[in-house]
Order: sequence, then C-alpha cells, then structure tokens
Amino acid sequence: MSDAYLAEIAEQPGILDRLGEVFDATWGAALGQVRADIQAGRFDRVVLTGMGGSLHGAHPAHLALTRALPVPVLLWESGELTQQAPGAVTARTLLIAISQSGESGEVRRLTEAAARPACVISITNTADNALARWADIAVATQAGPERTASTKTYTAGLAATHLVVAHLTGTAAGSAGEVRALSHTVADLIARLPTQADAAARHLGHTAPLTVIGRGDSYASAAMAALLTEEAAKLPCEALTGGQFRHGPLELVRDGFRAVVYLGQGPARPLTEALVERIVALGGRVVTIGTTPGPASDAVLPIALPEIAPGLLPVLEILPVQFLVIPLAIARGFEPAAFLNAQKITTGE
Repeated sequence: MSDAYLAEIAEQPGILDRLGEVFDATWGAALGQVRADIQAGRFDRVVLTGMGGSLHGAHPAHLALTRALPVPVLLWESGELTQQAPGAVTARTLLIAISQSGESGEVRRLTEAAARPACVISITNTADNALARWADIAVATQAGPERTASTKTYTAGLAATHLVVAHLTGTAAGSAGEVRALSHTVADLIARLPTQADAAARHLGHTAPLTVIGRGDSYASAAMAALLTEEAAKLPCEALTGGQFRHGPLELVRDGFRAVVYLGQGPARPLTEALVERIVALGGRVVTIGTTPGPASDAVLPIALPEIAPGLLPVLEILPVQFLVIPLAIARGFEPAAFLNAQKITTGE
C-alpha cells in the first residue's frame, strides 16, 4: 500500500476549501476584465489545452464555454496543438492552458511559440513554473507536492477551472462558496469509499480490461478514470462516451465484460441508464457511479454520490476510482499508484 497515495487523497477537502476561500479575491478582478474583453469582441476564439488528466479535466469547461460564449471554443491536446495545428492559436485567441506542473514538454513548447495569444490564463499547481510565468493570469491551486498518480492536483484543477469558467460566463456569484461547501462533501464521501471500492473491485474482478463510459461533463470522469486505472493499477482501460460505445464497442459485451458507467446529470442520463440495461442484458457486469444510481443486482453494483452544485459533479465522480485502483492494483501484484515506466512530470514528447 502506498501511504503517500492515501495521504494525497485525504488532502483534497482542505485544498478545495482553501481554493474557494482565496479565489475571488486573488483572480476575480482580472477574470472579470477578461469577461469584459470577450463581450467587447477582443477574442475571435477560445482555446483550452492540456495533457493527460489536465486535458480530461478541461472537458466540462469546453462544454460550458461553448454553450455560453459568442465565439468558437476549441479543446486541444497540447502536443497535437503545437505539433500539428499551431495556427489554431492566433493573436486574437484567449488561451486557457491547464497543467499540474506547468513544465511538461508539450506545455513548454506552447510557451515558446512565435505568436503570442491575446490573453493566456494558466491553471497550475504552483505559481512558479514555465506556464505560469508565461501567462497573463496565473491561477495556482496550491495543492502541494504530489508524488504518486494524480488525485489532489486533478480535483483542485477541476475546481479551479470551474471557477474560471464561472467568472468568464458571468455566473461567479456564490461559486467560490459552492467549492468551499464541496470540500465538506468530499470529506464525508472519502470516509465511506474504501469499503465500497473493495466491493466494486470484487464485482469487477482484476483480470478483464475495463471500459468506462460517461456523457457530457461525466466524460471527463470516464477519461480520467481510465487514465488512473492504467497508471495506478496497471489494468487496460478504455474511456468512451455512451454514443461511441454503441457505435461498435457494444459488440464486445458478453459474459466476462466489465464496465464502470457514470450516470451523469441532465437530459442524456436516461440514455446512459438504458445503456446499462443493455450491457446487463448481454451478460456484462457494471459498476454505476452517480446520484441516485438505483438498486444493486447480481450484475450492477451502484456507488451513490450526494447531490452537488451543477458543474462540480466531476470532482465527486473521480473519488470512487481513486480508491478502486487500490484493491485492483494489489490483486494484480502491484503497489497502488507507484510509477514503473513513467515519472511524475513528463518532460519528453
């Protein structure tokens, strides 16, 4: 067992509380000016970018900004952006770059581009890194050093990105308080998840590859859950939206198929619930994660999440998987969340 991994999970409530406490006073005015610049037509597009968990965590922001802003909003992996489409960032771009370290190879390349965007907002763990120094507005989550697979830096980044979006879309009133309230919800949930994660690991087994499914904001959770499962438990795992899964991968479902399904919020939830029923009918087993997830059965093990403010559900959704990877890794003969082939900061491209 990695004591460091468990310790970093346990730090998440305090980090969220501190972030909510200081956010508006530290970055609110600057972000308010960016909102005014959006309304004045200063930008021709918004580009969100990141790598790994930072990229996955940007997905809810991409959806929210696309719905709210009058300009196109693009989401790019930093490596593909800088190598394949550097012209997507122009002198009239609002660039929102998310990176736990601010020092990965792809992000450093981004900061070295010849053309500077009109405005750069960075979201990183600390205030002193290559990305933060390059940015016009450098949001620092101050989650502290992280030695193992991403837990606290991911949830802190999600919360910070949520607050940035709230300020850019004119919905900031009360949002920082919601993040502070979320910290208490996270603390309560963390206390009961180890037992549920053990049950989920027994339900899924530790040999079959996993498929993780989520729609809307919950696709961020599916993608991060797959990354964390592969990184921390060394178990092959694929993340898909519900629609992607129906277009082909549904053929994989039979006895022995295993999935984790995020039920999510909003009008697409009935589609996801119907997909769970379809997987079960074809012989698969499922762990569902969501608010009011329904009853358990031989094929379905639900993990219930509390109701939370809109936009913050992904912070809660990833917590069960942070614990699930522990029994999965142990059953597979690995130390949970320990790096074997990689390192914490990926400097190569």
